[in-house]
Amino acid sequence: MSDKSPFTVEQTSITSEDGHLVKRFGLWTACGLQFSLICSALAIGTFLSTVVGVGGSPVFIYGFILAVFFDLIVCYSLAEIAAAYPHSSAQVHWTYCLAPDHAKSILSFFVGVLSCAGWIFACVSSTYIAASFILSLAIMYHPEFVAEKWHFYLIYMAVYLSGHLINAYGVRCLTWLTNGLVGVINIGTLFILIALLVKAHPKRSATYVFKELSNETGWSSNGLVFFLGLLPSIASITFYDCAAHMTDEIIQPEKNVPLVMVISNTVSALVAFLAAIVYMFCIVNEKNMEAPMGGLPIVQLMYDAFNSNALTTIGILFLILTFVGSTYLYYCSTSRLIWAFAKSNGLPFGQSFFGKVSPTFQSPINALYFTTIIGLIIGTIILGSSTALNAVLGSAMICINLSYIFPIACLMFKSSFSSSPRVRFPASEVVCVENKDLPYFSLGRFGLPMNIASVIWACFIMVWLNFPLYNPVTTSNMNYACAVLGTTFLVGIGLWFGYSRNHFKHDVNLKHI
Repeated sequence: MSDKSPFTVEQTSITSEDGHLVKRFGLWTACGLQFSLICSALAIGTFLSTVVGVGGSPVFIYGFILAVFFDLIVCYSLAEIAAAYPHSSAQVHWTYCLAPDHAKSILSFFVGVLSCAGWIFACVSSTYIAASFILSLAIMYHPEFVAEKWHFYLIYMAVYLSGHLINAYGVRCLTWLTNGLVGVINIGTLFILIALLVKAHPKRSATYVFKELSNETGWSSNGLVFFLGLLPSIASITFYDCAAHMTDEIIQPEKNVPLVMVISNTVSALVAFLAAIVYMFCIVNEKNMEAPMGGLPIVQLMYDAFNSNALTTIGILFLILTFVGSTYLYYCSTSRLIWAFAKSNGLPFGQSFFGKVSPTFQSPINALYFTTIIGLIIGTIILGSSTALNAVLGSAMICINLSYIFPIACLMFKSSFSSSPRVRFPASEVVCVENKDLPYFSLGRFGLPMNIASVIWACFIMVWLNFPLYNPVTTSNMNYACAVLGTTFLVGIGLWFGYSRNHFKHDVNLKHI
């Protein structure tokens, strides 16, 4: 039994036969990347249609406080693990390090499948929203224009391909893009919020915002509706593992990755909460929000409140820049996850193809091609069923939150070190050095209760993320996200027995730092 702390890791430089990733992100640039990727204050505005009919403003506001409180507990729990085990595969690596010996491979593999699927679905969702904002500008100036499905897909494809080119061949521009995007998001958020407060008339009363329930779901229980109304909040503060997937490109990842996770998501939560209150006070025409312009309630909100095409155009342009830039960062983080997962042979041709880094462009080009091609294929659903499209868009949150459960649960199962900063557990399979007992970011004695709360919360929201919003439930309003999740598991099972069972080998000694 080793007495070395699991909170210390041996650092080695990142090397490969083909190329390497360069450490180009410092603490604040990485914070900007995480902040820009989720762009919570603006992203939450895309859910206002749901807010109006599912509980109304009070459910939105109080549900936000509840959901984000527990979301941040999950984030902080993962940040502690990220500080101890920095690795680009994040949940895959953490689960492998902490799972029981007999279950390491299969658990870490399926966590990898869930994580990759969640991030790919998130790329699809973000790209679709970006395409919708672009089309909404045309609809505003030409109300007679009817956007066909192929219009959506062509713009969707253009955003995807432009993001691929930047991430594959212009990776050196990522830091500039990130810094510029932070500026755009901050200026855009200030513009939209201030303009709404100035121009919206008449504003909603405090009673409407904080007391008046609105239940158009068909469900008789307001308690049930309250939990259904958590969706916007859950979807606005999420993807905490973004920085962890950039481990190889962040300076001092064992220190900076957890700081990025904590700082960026906490700031995003605070700004999004203020934005949510402003949005609720500035809903001029609630009925219009039920069928918003271009399917985007934040656009309808601005159009009704500003009463000016010029101001609305400026607001939409900020949103286009924000969401297009955000999609580029989604592609970046997703490709790093797939690259790291492939290096363990989680995918066929993993080490020989998808796990390669271009020596010329210093990016995992093959993993980026995989991300782009899969995204374009899934995006063809736009041309078909809107019900199927909504199921895919909603599945990102389910897959990613499921992937968070495993490393935290394995941590609690393996040891009690979270309950006391000085309790150690056997770590013979982990390469350690005896230079410190705790990671840079440690929850100390709060760790165990926060870990327990994280697992309970993640399991709890699984129910509501799969629950249909409206009653009676029909084929058109059914929540088919569970079907997408089931399909994801079937793909994972097929991949496991067809290839990975005999080839998947996560090398815990390989520290990509």
